[in-house]
Amino acid sequence: MHTLLLIGDSLIEFGDWPALLPGVNVINRGVAGETVEDLAVRIGDEVTRAEADAILIMCGTNNLLMGNHYFPAIYRSMLPRVLGLCPETNLTLTSMLPMALPWPGREDIARVNRELESICRETGCDFLDMVKPFEQYCLPITQPCFLNDGVHLSTRGYQVWAREIAIHYHYPSPPSL
Repeated sequence: MHTLLLIGDSLIEFGDWPALLPGVNVINRGVAGETVEDLAVRIGDEVTRAEADAILIMCGTNNLLMGNHYFPAIYRSMLPRVLGLCPETNLTLTSMLPMALPWPGREDIARVNRELESICRETGCDFLDMVKPFEQYCLPITQPCFLNDGVHLSTRGYQVWAREIAIHYHYPSPPSL
């Protein structure tokens, strides 16, 4: 059985990952309200303790909401450190999701995602772009992927994300949409 460490903010914490990724031993280390700075402090202990085959990081939403667009620089030093601690582990960074809010806007999120993708290329980490799947499978009225706050995911949003995770890691039975 595959072991996947999911680490990051409330978007990780609130997911019902065992139901979304059946057949995968999911270790959920999401913390509501977490920033990339907070994650950088604890990630070393978390990844060495987990002994996972794969690690997926999703953090930065709270940074964006607080107007901090400079957090990718923290990833530039954090990702090589994680790879050094777990060289045999598949490390993936998830893009910022296209939140259903007027601010941060699409261009703000796109700019941050371009920078995150570039950092992943530089460090040898995988990058999971979630903007395109959310644009494809989420419709504001009939199939909303976000709750009323525009940040947190609905059941549909988690299904879209879990499907992309399953495809990325080649897990059996990705959720159908």
